[in-house]
Order: sequence, then structure tokens, then C-alpha cells
Amino acid sequence: MADYTDEWRAAGYPEGMGSASFLPPPPNGFTRAYYFTSADYGMCGVALQRLKIARFADANDPFELLGVRLRNKSVRQAVKDFKKQCNKQIGLLCFSRNWTHPLLWSHYAAKHKGVCLGFNLRNEIVSNVIYERDRLMPDLGHATDSFIIDGDLKQRLLLTKSDHWTPEAELRMIVDLSKATTEGSLYFRPFDEDMVLAEVILGPNCTLTPLAVRKLAQTTNPSGVVFRARAEYGGFRVIRNGADLRSIAEQLATVMRV
Repeated sequence: MADYTDEWRAAGYPEGMGSASFLPPPPNGFTRAYYFTSADYGMCGVALQRLKIARFADANDPFELLGVRLRNKSVRQAVKDFKKQCNKQIGLLCFSRNWTHPLLWSHYAAKHKGVCLGFNLRNEIVSNVIYERDRLMPDLGHATDSFIIDGDLKQRLLLTKSDHWTPEAELRMIVDLSKATTEGSLYFRPFDEDMVLAEVILGPNCTLTPLAVRKLAQTTNPSGVVFRARAEYGGFRVIRNGADLRSIAEQLATVMRV
């Protein structure tokens, strides 16, 4: 099987990309990014070709959208209003640049029992999260009793997190809820030409069988390659299960013919 490490490196990806030794990088204009979830939600996503959009009010980071210093009362009120507005109007999808970090599997993929979905995302629809050691200092100008969050600061607030979260290497998609697919009180972002499923990775403790997942993925997402992950023998990463190399080669050959 071909090794694509050089191609991933040339495309600007860091060393250690989990799939670089056996899968090609995404085409020009796209970024490969990974979405961790439980096995049930993952299979629903593959079957229905969609991901559930998260809401800012439900985020696991209590500092979400609070990336500025809030010592000034008018800044606190402006940020509070901005956060309330964001929760009503937009949602987010959170991806990681790599799937080998064990904490991501522990926190977001049901303690390694879940799955990781790798997507080719069009560059224009995702942004890198900015990790900061300290909160941003807002420019108060000459105002003492009022503060307005301008467009640049809004964008920074949407993407700024504490550097405690740096290992997640997050890519974030901001989604306009008015354009999302709805089901009851839930919002979904469908797969399309800007968000193409490329990989389905079964966690080290996932009980799903690769064959069953492969049949599902080939029906709804024919370009997706399915394989298992395992704990690394000589290190602390989660890596591809070597027993799946032959099936990966067969899947790639099928994808090339589609």
C-alpha cells in the first residue's frame, strides 16, 4: 500500500497525521478534519448524512464566547448580550486536525467506544480556533458606560479559547441556524460537496464490526473508508489497526472507481 506521508507534509499538515501512511490527503481547497462522537450518533450521522449542530449554551467550555476581560461592567453586558444572540442565531460543529490524541477519544467518543468521522471540509467554511494564555483586552476607547462589540471582535470571540484546550487542535464551523435542517428542537448540518465524508474510524473499544459499518458507509457515503483503531504499542497515541490494511486497500480501489 502506498505511503502518503510526503504528500500530507507538502500540503502543510503536521507530522504524525493519523492516516498519512495509508490514505491520500484531501484535494486542493479542502482540509481533512475529524469529528468524534458515540457509536450510535456516528452511525446515525453516516446513515442520514448529517451532523447535529451544537449550541453555544450547551458547550462544555464555560468560557465559550468569553475570551475578553470582563472587569468593565459595560463589557460584561455587551458580551452577555452577544452570547445570548449567538445562541439564538448560530451553532457550531467542532472538528480536530488529527485523530490520534487519546484524550479526544476519551472525552468525545464515549471513552474509546465511539467513532471518529473524518471529513474533507472546504477551506472557506471552517476556521482554526485561536488558543490564548490570557483573555483579550478589549479596546474601550473613551467610553466608560457603553461598549460595542465590532465585527473583528465578534470573530475573535467565536474562535478564541484558553490554551488549556490546545491539544484538541480544533477547527470550527459556524453554522447559521436559519439555514440548517431542523428536527424538533434540534438542528443538523447535512453532508454535501463542502463537507464530504472520507473516513470512518472505529474506536479501540468500539463493538461495531467493520464489515457492518462498511456496508452502511458504502450505501450512503461511497467515498468513505472504514477501519479500526487501536492503542499504540510503543507510545501513547491511538493509531490504525494494522489488521485492516488489506480491507483499506480494497476500499480505496473501490473509491477510485466511483
